Amino acid sequence: MDAQQNAARYTGNGSTQEGTLPPSIYHPFKGTGVSGSLADAYNSAKIDYEQGEYQHTIDTLENKVLPINSPIQFDAYLLAALATANLDDSIEALNYLAQAGKLSSASYPDNQNKLKQTKASVLEYFGNWVEVVMLRMDLTYNLPLNEREENQTRLWMAVQNLTQNEIEDLYKQQNPILNGWLNISSILRDQSLSIEQQINVFKKWQSENPSHPAAISPPQDFEIMSSVEKMAPKKIVLMLPMSGNLERASQAIVDGFFASFYNQKEARPQVSIVNVNEYQNISEALNAANEKQPDVIIGPLQKNNVAQISRLELPYPVIALNQLDFNQYTKNLYHFSLSAEDEIHELINFAKQEGATKAAILSTQDTWALKQSDEFRAAAVDENITITSNQSYANTPQGRQDAIQKLLLINESYARKRLVEQWTGVSVDSIARSREDLDYVFYVGKLNDAKQIRPLLDFYFADKIPMLASSTLNDSALDRSIKPGDIERILFTEAPALTPNSNVLDELPKNQNSNILRRLQALGADSYLLANKYQLFTLLPSTKISANTGIITMDKDGIFHKRPVIMTYQKGNLVYANSPEFFEKKENTEK
Repeated sequence: MDAQQNAARYTGNGSTQEGTLPPSIYHPFKGTGVSGSLADAYNSAKIDYEQGEYQHTIDTLENKVLPINSPIQFDAYLLAALATANLDDSIEALNYLAQAGKLSSASYPDNQNKLKQTKASVLEYFGNWVEVVMLRMDLTYNLPLNEREENQTRLWMAVQNLTQNEIEDLYKQQNPILNGWLNISSILRDQSLSIEQQINVFKKWQSENPSHPAAISPPQDFEIMSSVEKMAPKKIVLMLPMSGNLERASQAIVDGFFASFYNQKEARPQVSIVNVNEYQNISEALNAANEKQPDVIIGPLQKNNVAQISRLELPYPVIALNQLDFNQYTKNLYHFSLSAEDEIHELINFAKQEGATKAAILSTQDTWALKQSDEFRAAAVDENITITSNQSYANTPQGRQDAIQKLLLINESYARKRLVEQWTGVSVDSIARSREDLDYVFYVGKLNDAKQIRPLLDFYFADKIPMLASSTLNDSALDRSIKPGDIERILFTEAPALTPNSNVLDELPKNQNSNILRRLQALGADSYLLANKYQLFTLLPSTKISANTGIITMDKDGIFHKRPVIMTYQKGNLVYANSPEFFEKKENTEK
């Protein structure tokens, strides 16, 4: 069986795409003891769900099915949970599941499985991977044989989505079956191993653990890797601006690339560097790279150069280190960059896990900051996030205060106070309070800017409202001028390479004044990993690689996306953030 046939075999299993909920795990209801009108209402709601009419699904269930005690009520609650999750309301979706769990029929073993499967699907949608792993592990022991394959596939997907910190926490449970899944995930995460070595290590683990589910039915990643001969490249060309304005950035990328290169102890490819600034245009530089007959080209870096090569014929695969504002699939062209879009998406999902769907935007007036606030606003539309306010401010004491007052509607509170005083002619002794329809502030600025903003939010009684930011906030190491309390309750995305547990890039010099260079080193290190495994992504679209910039996936347009970790500062130390600690828990409403 060749690679393409094998890939078709493993991607055609009908499993749902990550980030989407299944059409429904329930068949049209034909049970006894239910009136025809009740069954018709449920089946109508199910059809609406499958057609994407989620609100209509919920309305039908709420009005015609859920209020009536019947054998169909349990399935109706589960369907309502799925529909509500598709409307991005995690709290209400879990509330529907809780209501289903209170029914007497929930105690039946089959219904217990249904309940856990639905909850796992909801949590997958919101990216709560640790809980998904635990639910799917529980289902491993309880599902009938004919349902275990799909659960195992989705369990593996969840394990591959875990951050390294989450994996280390799960190891502490000392569950042999779970540890087996974590062990084989760690094989793929080991950047010192070549593809051939990873396969050999897995086969050794398989022989030592013959009864483990992953040994009996190996994950698709290992199956595809084994089927593709010569996946690892023999020649790589780095095509970067090694002189001029981007010399430092390019050198950081090259440093990271070779850190990953030398970390792999065996089977290293031949590497050449083409300095694009030595050629009149990117077309000539690309021709020079093509003359070396590489297996893959990494670069270019500049966006205008990426735009130009996207219009050229590419005889060899190219992994560009930038992406365009509008990307379309181009044969042999892939994109991998430090784009903030992935970070914004992860922040929104992180907040959604706690039902936080109302955000305000606050940014400095730097051009890059205004661009990032526009990117968040665009993502908010796609992600059903309500923007309550969008403010940019002049970086002065008065500018900051005015922006915060507008963002929190403090200015309206003052206006009402003045109006009352005018009407009554009496001075009113009152305190301006923050608005209550706000879950978090998306902040765009640097750490030295943020240390001025957090205390202002606290001053106006918004101390329970977290600030969320991309990695641009964490531009440098903390200096002594920053008081630890002034930057707490600020959550930001970060590349795993900059977290306390990472050691892949330790041999490279750190620049305490520029975390961006460290991220570029991580980008370079991961570009080497992708040069080795880009074919795996094309053959198995569900592929994930846990790497230095985050957990990497690829979409249908050849764009590599990265899921970063979310960090915060506590007492001046960088620590992993946990969503329940930062968002006020929404109250579940009883049905």
